[in-house]
Amino acid sequence: MILYKNPEIIVRKALSRCYVTSRAGGLISPPVIDIHPVSGKCNLKCRWCVGKLDRETIEPLPNILRGEVFISTLNKILSPYWKHLWTSRFHICGSDSEPLLAGQDLIPAIRFLLQRHRIVKLITNGLLLDGDELVKLISRISELSISLDVINDDDYEEYKGFKGGYSKIIKNIETINEYRSLYGSDLNIMVTFVATPKTYNKQNWKECFELLKNIGVNEIKTRNDLNKTYGLVESLKTDIENIDRDIDGIKITYNAPDKPYSNYDFNYCLATRLWPTLGADGCLYPCAHTANSKYEPFADLISSNSIMQAYREYFSHPTNSFTRISEIGCKRQCPPTIGSFNYPEDARKNLCTEYFF
Repeated sequence: MILYKNPEIIVRKALSRCYVTSRAGGLISPPVIDIHPVSGKCNLKCRWCVGKLDRETIEPLPNILRGEVFISTLNKILSPYWKHLWTSRFHICGSDSEPLLAGQDLIPAIRFLLQRHRIVKLITNGLLLDGDELVKLISRISELSISLDVINDDDYEEYKGFKGGYSKIIKNIETINEYRSLYGSDLNIMVTFVATPKTYNKQNWKECFELLKNIGVNEIKTRNDLNKTYGLVESLKTDIENIDRDIDGIKITYNAPDKPYSNYDFNYCLATRLWPTLGADGCLYPCAHTANSKYEPFADLISSNSIMQAYREYFSHPTNSFTRISEIGCKRQCPPTIGSFNYPEDARKNLCTEYFF
């Protein structure tokens, strides 16, 4: 039986607590950290990849989160001295990369996090979810998100660049589900889809969703192509809502694209305090969208004694009390959660609906 317990059940509650502390002038470690163990490397060439939009002008970060360096860096986030302020959730991902390309280095890193009862979420394309040691370990984390996007091998090869990819991922999910049952794990398996007019068919997608439910998938999320390369499926929201009503035992949702904020929405970004990203170079970046060589990190975690030291040094400067958007240089393509905390009206709504302590 799996023994790991979630230290924070609700992400927004932890983020709200950190938000209030920051506004009051206090300093605590971030509730959530994204980890990008590799930079600019992927085993697929997805036609709609958002992370590759500017890749021709961006040099990959050096991938130094390896072996003892990786564990040492995580130990600076989860320092025994600051145990009462430990980060609750770690999302292993890559906006322009496949994190499991660092699979052998991730195994001890994930084990390190689980031994400290942290919530671990892996975001992957699922092709490298094989090998007994890795599969057994992944079966014990809290959340697994797999970007499948299409519903057959032909489309997978044409639009994602890998022959037999769909069948391989289905088999990998079946294996993980078997180990999840063996361990009594509460792992939540989610599969995501990008819909385009060329790959979408309501009836075929419904049949695929039923298959995924039968092999152990708990949740399915769908959205249109953010790049709008192939155009939008206008009926997608309505179709998905109808499919969700027709299929019992699995959560199926339509996710609207991330909201791009205008120059007048906010001037400061709270992502550095609430939800930063540990880049492949061992530095801390404001968010997953900025964890590449186009943007500057705000702290070097490898050269610091702990994340709290890095935060004290950065936020002790009055100009850094809250990070200026103009200094980051990003386009405000914020994930909904962080965007809602940055946008003042949404932040007030969050605070009115959450219990912080």
